[in-house]
Amino acid sequence: MLNLFTNKLFIMNDNAVKEIDLLFVARRTRFLGIAILVGMFLVFVFGLFVSYQNVNEELAYINLYSFIFCAVLCGAAVLLKRIMFAKINRQNFANQYFNAHVIPFALCDLGGLVCIMSNLFVNNNIIYAAAGFLLTAAVMIYNFPKDSDYSRLGF
Repeated sequence: MLNLFTNKLFIMNDNAVKEIDLLFVARRTRFLGIAILVGMFLVFVFGLFVSYQNVNEELAYINLYSFIFCAVLCGAAVLLKRIMFAKINRQNFANQYFNAHVIPFALCDLGGLVCIMSNLFVNNNIIYAAAGFLLTAAVMIYNFPKDSDYSRLGF
């Protein structure tokens, strides 16, 4: 009986339902972002253990190019999130809100992993690998769902 009464109250107050849906999607998105960051951190740490064996002077140009690739993808992820976030409305917010975070996470993850892999597993350059990891982590944390998203969506 209490469940029916609670559901009736939520149906009457559509804004509360939308806010709860948004909080659920935001929590799921944060969890996914944290899992991606932990995975990238583990690849970075394991790469540090084997990087001293990977010295290929003829492939030194890859280090800088991979960091530039990482920076470009992280910048594109920020812009893409803003573009996708602007397209969210009341009807499609559950799927679009999730996609507006996950696709930029994937771009950042791709750039960070390419930078880490090329700088630790192809040619030893810990500085570029650490810079790529820190840049990727900073952009992903910047792209995390925020508490102010509900008010910015205009619900």
